Amino acid sequence: MAHNVSRTEELIGILTDVSNHRFREARSINPESMLYQTTYYAVQEKLLADASVEDPTNKPVASIDLCNASLTPAGEEFLAAHKN
Repeated sequence: MAHNVSRTEELIGILTDVSNHRFREARSINPESMLYQTTYYAVQEKLLADASVEDPTNKPVASIDLCNASLTPAGEEFLAAHKN
């Protein structure tokens, strides 16, 4: 059965994956997807550094590249506050 996650849960997952260097290549994804939206949010909120998020204007697909991304101090603080 599918499980809908909150933005906070998705953000925790992305930040954890970035901190563990799990992103090995750029991804082309639907800009309406939770992954794109949450990654965009993380960049805008300065939780991630060196992340590449393509502007999806007039495009059905956008790319995100988190290969060289790292957590900012704010990202580390967010993750520490929300980890179980």
